[in-house]
Amino acid sequence: MQLIKAQTAPAVWLSAVKHVQGCDQHEDFDVILHVTEPTVLSKQDRAVYQEVDKFLVGHGAFSIHTVAETIFPLDEYLRKGAASVYDDFPAKIQAIQKGRDDGNWGSYAYRFLRQKDATGEVFNPLKELVAKIADHGKYRASFEMNAGRPLEEDIPMYDAVTDRKRLYGGPCLSHLSIKVHDGKVRLNATYRSHYYVRRLLGNLVGLGRLQYFIANETKLGIGTLTINSTFARLDTGGSDSCGKWGKRDVDALIGRCRVLYKSEPVAA
Repeated sequence: MQLIKAQTAPAVWLSAVKHVQGCDQHEDFDVILHVTEPTVLSKQDRAVYQEVDKFLVGHGAFSIHTVAETIFPLDEYLRKGAASVYDDFPAKIQAIQKGRDDGNWGSYAYRFLRQKDATGEVFNPLKELVAKIADHGKYRASFEMNAGRPLEEDIPMYDAVTDRKRLYGGPCLSHLSIKVHDGKVRLNATYRSHYYVRRLLGNLVGLGRLQYFIANETKLGIGTLTINSTFARLDTGGSDSCGKWGKRDVDALIGRCRVLYKSEPVAA
């Protein structure tokens, strides 16, 4: 088990990939990442963000923004507000999915906005979570989001009913736990498996955006973001459809990012 703490998402990302880079077979279990200011970017952070983004797009992978939008649609929220996120965006995700080869794009965001309850009635988990926090924020540990009952057209976060026989290709984000403490929204996410090159920074950014949304809609501050990567991997190889690079490419990327910080990222 390894605990990695830093102020910002890019700083945590760099420390995390360096840690896994030094592990046997470039993988580790139970890597805990803790970001003290998940929505803040310094000038150096922005430079690292851009360097990683250029690497991913240049090697055929999704951009950081694209990965982040699969967790929370910040573009939709900033343009049209919460009502559009709750009511309009799920249909947009479905339309996008139908036009893509990888039909699970955006499935996390969709899952946060559409589930079935025990009676089969469709409800909006994120909307109800926000209302629950707004009405009962004095309770610190009563706010969770998990798989629930999957919709037929949905690829959910892990649910034993649909995913128990699946070995690969299933959702990696397993659970979200939201806490309210000292007037701030804290977020804790558990990943069953985590690619640290093609996914981690986008996941950190996307979870920070979700945290920003919840805090903004409940008129609370933004607290810390913690991720438990129950299995972390410094991914190489891949394919033309999801990005392709080798270990030397990753080593060079890490080296460039370290130079951009000019010194080691300051621990939180």
